[in-house]
Amino acid sequence: MDFNKIIEKLSWNELPPELFSSILAFIITLIIAIVIYIKSKNYDPLKKPSGFINIVESVVSFTDRQVRQIMGPAFDGFGGYILFVGLYILLGFIIGWIGIPNFLQPGGATYLEPLPNPFTNLAFPLSLALCTFGLTHFNAIKYKKAEYLKRYIEPIPLFLPINLVTMWSPVLSYTLRIFGNALAGYCVITLIYVGLGTIFDGTLNGLMFTPIISPIAHLYFDVFDGLIQLAVFTILTMINIANEYVSPEEYERNEEEKRLKKEMKLKKKEAKKLKKESAYK
Repeated sequence: MDFNKIIEKLSWNELPPELFSSILAFIITLIIAIVIYIKSKNYDPLKKPSGFINIVESVVSFTDRQVRQIMGPAFDGFGGYILFVGLYILLGFIIGWIGIPNFLQPGGATYLEPLPNPFTNLAFPLSLALCTFGLTHFNAIKYKKAEYLKRYIEPIPLFLPINLVTMWSPVLSYTLRIFGNALAGYCVITLIYVGLGTIFDGTLNGLMFTPIISPIAHLYFDVFDGLIQLAVFTILTMINIANEYVSPEEYERNEEEKRLKKEMKLKKKEAKKLKKESAYK
C-alpha cells in the first residue's frame, strides 16, 4: 500500500482555517491564564478583591465548588484544567461569531474570509474528546491498577471484544455533541444570511430585518450554545473521570485511616524518645 496516495501533504494555504481558529483560542486562553497567574502572585490576600481579581476569584471559587461536589474531595485542584478547557470551548464559539479575517493564508481559498468556529471541523472536538478519554483511563489505571483490566472481561471473558468497542463510545459522544451543535449553528446562521439576502436583495426591508434577526441568531448559536457546550462537556468530563476513582465516602475513610496511622507512628516515636530519655536518666 502506498501511503503517499492516502496521506496528502498540505501546503500552508491548504490548511483548514479551523486550525487557526483553534490555535487563536488556545493562545488567548493561555494568555488569560498567565495574566491571572501574575495578578494572583502580586495580589495582597489581606485586601478586598476588586475588578479583574474579584471576577477571577468568583469564577475559580464556583469551579472549585462544582469540582468538589461532582468529583469529590480527592480532586481538589482539578478546577484549573476544567476552567482551561471550558474557556477554550467558549472562545472557539466566540471566534466564529466575531469573524476575524483570515490574513494568515495569502493566496489561499479562504484568504480574508472570517475564521470559522474551530468545532465545525471534526478534528478539534475529537482532540478534546481524546484528552478527556486519556485522563479518564489514566486515572483508572493509576488508582485501580490491575483491577482496571477486569472491566474488559466482565461479566465473562467472552465480552472482551464488546467491552473494547464500548470503551470508545464516550469519545464518539463527546465529539459528535460539540461538532453537531457547532455545525448546526453555522448552517442555520448561513441560511439566515443567504435567505435574507435572496428575499430582500437590494430592498429597504433587507436593511431592516438583517440587523434584527442576525444578532439574535448569533447570540443564541454562538454565545448561548457555546455556554451550553462548555457546561455539558466539562460536567461529563468531571463525572467520567471521578467514576474511575473511589467514592467520596471511601476516600474519607481512607484519609481517616491514613491520619490514624500517622498519629500512631508519631505516638510510637514519642514513646521511643521518652524511653531513651528515661534510660539515660
